[in-house]
Amino acid sequence: MDWTIQGVIELGCWIGHFPWRWPTGHDAEDCIDAHLDCNILHLVWELGRSVLAYHSDLPHATCKGFEDPALIDGAQARAVAKMYRERCQLRAALQYGRERGCTVYGRLSMNRHYRPGSPHRGQFAQNHPEWLEVNRDGTLDVTRMCFATPEYRRERVEILVEAAGLCCEGLCLDFCRQPPAVRYHPAFVNPWREQTGQDPRDLTLSGDRDAFLAWAEFRAQAVTAMLTELRAELDALSARYDREIPMQVRIPNDGFEANLICGFAVEDWAREGLIDEIALSELRWLEEYQEWDNEPYYELGREHGIPIFAPNNCLPNQRGGWSGEGNPRGMNPWLQAKRALDAHEAGAAGVCVYQSDLGVQWQGQTDSLAAMADPDELRAYVEDPQVQERYPVTEENRTFGIDNHSSLPGTFISADTL
Repeated sequence: MDWTIQGVIELGCWIGHFPWRWPTGHDAEDCIDAHLDCNILHLVWELGRSVLAYHSDLPHATCKGFEDPALIDGAQARAVAKMYRERCQLRAALQYGRERGCTVYGRLSMNRHYRPGSPHRGQFAQNHPEWLEVNRDGTLDVTRMCFATPEYRRERVEILVEAAGLCCEGLCLDFCRQPPAVRYHPAFVNPWREQTGQDPRDLTLSGDRDAFLAWAEFRAQAVTAMLTELRAELDALSARYDREIPMQVRIPNDGFEANLICGFAVEDWAREGLIDEIALSELRWLEEYQEWDNEPYYELGREHGIPIFAPNNCLPNQRGGWSGEGNPRGMNPWLQAKRALDAHEAGAAGVCVYQSDLGVQWQGQTDSLAAMADPDELRAYVEDPQVQERYPVTEENRTFGIDNHSSLPGTFISADTL
């Protein structure tokens, strides 16, 4: 199996992580060239989250650059909005990527809609409060929408199918932005009560574990239904255009049970042939699940012939909130490379490097990323005493490479509250 390094790119972050940077008019090309300089030829390009990062023809879509200008704060942010408005960056990346011999996937954050008043919130979420998810206590979760509603599933599927029609060479469904994907909307709660006579809001993992996991399995069926709908449409497109369109899911690596609680029946997806690839993220957030282990996923991949991409990250943990800038003291290129080498030796198909848009510009990370493409060069880099001396492991950087959205110790969420 080929060893592949996947760079996960958000073009706004390519600029926004650096306060002095401004759009050039050829930003997609610049970003791709920087990845090629680091030997990264497989690009996972942003489709968006609630607001889409390309020019969509879908009637319900809100596209970057076309938001209310009053919501966009700062000169750099306004310049980036203009960049998205004046040119479809996805189409530019697809065209230039083909010219340079890259593979370009489209990546959609599957359930991240932000709060009202945010420039990152699309009109579909804003206009349909009836499809917003519901917390256990009955209040609205305004940042998520409910996969049990056919209309929301359809909205997500249509975006992904449109991207495939634009000739994305594969699709990444990013469920790490943000778990849990499912909660307590009446579309879940009412049929469960009719079937079991139980109110699921009374169930907890620490109480009736079996009943809570049965409830988790019930909710996960809605996400599986969406994947089934998408798989059928992609298969039809593949037949029409005589090309494969791999479907990748990006999920936390905290185990299949934790995944199920989030709404991800990963083992079912693999068994039913719904997914083609899995990209892992070491997202640390659930109190009850403190083991982040790639091996069960490698075993699942071997059983079903599914490539598994190990987690890595160019951003350190976002301590104390998000400023848009990297924290230099939290970065350690040697640890980043060591994670990749360990993954290769464990049998991963490659590495999924989140926010590579920052890493390919950051002195030190450019060397570690460039070494990843060749396992022999990677081993030489990791074993080089000078590299180890240059990048000592400290308390602040010892977890570098985990998901930058990870909770800090003492702030983990309990599964009992989900």
